[in-house]
Amino acid sequence: MLRKVTHQSAVWMLAGLALGLGLPLFLGGQPSFATSSDHSDEFVIATGLINQDLEAVYLLDFTTGRLMGTVLNNQTGKFQEFSMRELAQDFGLAARAKPKFAMVTGLFQNARSAAGVPVNHVVYVAEMKSGRMIAYYMPLLGQTARGTAVQPIQPVDMVQFRQGGNLRQQ
Repeated sequence: MLRKVTHQSAVWMLAGLALGLGLPLFLGGQPSFATSSDHSDEFVIATGLINQDLEAVYLLDFTTGRLMGTVLNNQTGKFQEFSMRELAQDFGLAARAKPKFAMVTGLFQNARSAAGVPVNHVVYVAEMKSGRMIAYYMPLLGQTARGTAVQPIQPVDMVQFRQGGNLRQQ
């Protein structure tokens, strides 16, 4: 059975509709950003945002122990030169060690690189045998039609999460 809509209920319905549609306009929205990562037995690949318009792609080769990062230049549509970091020394790995790495990216908007370029994200690399996790950033100096200026990947900080193969006792 249909109920007759009263003047008061119509006003409340319109007020709710206006409020529901109008609040996002006045309050603004928060952009959502997604990163992804995947791995195989020999490497990890992950993405991280340099800024709202530019995404970095990181590759960690388990065989060589090399962390590499690049961007797809917005002006040329081409991948740029790799920014690199050899990880063996950072993690104290022996020459023939078979490291067990894990890698993800995250936001970090607190710092500037040595060149004064803002750092908007980091890539976290953990190595299970050494028990270390290190945060790195890739300094990007900007894009031009001729290419993107990059510098070597730099560490931000390191934490020891495991000692002698065992988890640290708290």
